[in-house]
Parts: sequence; structure tokens; C-alpha cells
Amino acid sequence: MLSVIGGLLLVVAGASGAIGVLGDFLGAVRQLLGDEAALSVQIVLGTLSVLTVIGGIGVVVSGFLLTTPRVRTGRTFLLLFVGMAVLGLFMALVQLVATGTLTMDLVVQLGQSLGWIGAILGIVARIIAEQYPLRPRE
Repeated sequence: MLSVIGGLLLVVAGASGAIGVLGDFLGAVRQLLGDEAALSVQIVLGTLSVLTVIGGIGVVVSGFLLTTPRVRTGRTFLLLFVGMAVLGLFMALVQLVATGTLTMDLVVQLGQSLGWIGAILGIVARIIAEQYPLRPRE
């Protein structure tokens, strides 16, 4: 259940992305390096948001795998997808630092907070899954 909630929070965070600073960041890149570089940066940042969404969906699927006999696979996938989502969230923070402003508007704060809470819930779900044996004792 924790992984489902965490995954949904990661999907919401990835879908909201870094909407508040994307315009400022792309404007600075466009001014310094030109339109082609700004387009490249926009594609990379969009890919990172998609990475967070895919990580969230993967955390949900991994949570369902934990309820089947494939617990080990679920644990491995859970770790992989939480790592993907954390990478996307971290890069959104790097984007904030790169713009030169360390302040976030409300939408970005909400998205980041939900994403990090989702990642923490995914990690807690994996820790709890490690508490149980892989096979039932006979």
C-alpha cells in the first residue's frame, strides 16, 4: 500500500515538473547560448520529468509485485524505480540552482514535496518488504 501511494505521489510530482522556473531557466539559456541550446535543454528537462513519472508508475507496479510470490523481483524493481524518480526530482532542484534563484513558487514546492514524500514512502515499502521472508516457512 505504501508503494502505491508513493508511486502516485511521484507521478503527480513528475507531471507537475518544475513549471515555475522552466521559463526563467530557458530564457537564460536562450540568451547565453542561443535557441538551439534552449531547445536541447528543454528536451532534457522534459525527459527528466518523464523519468519521474515512469519511476512513479514503476513503484506502483513494484508494490503489486510485492504481494505476489515474486517478492525479490518486486524489491529490485522498487529500488530501481525509486532511484529513477529521485534522479528526476534531484535534477529539478539542480535546475533551480542553475537559474540562480533558490526560491520556489508554490506549485514547484508542492510538486517537489509530494515527489520526495513519494520517494520516501517507496523506500519504506522496500524496507518493510525486506522484513518478510522470501518463501513461507514450511
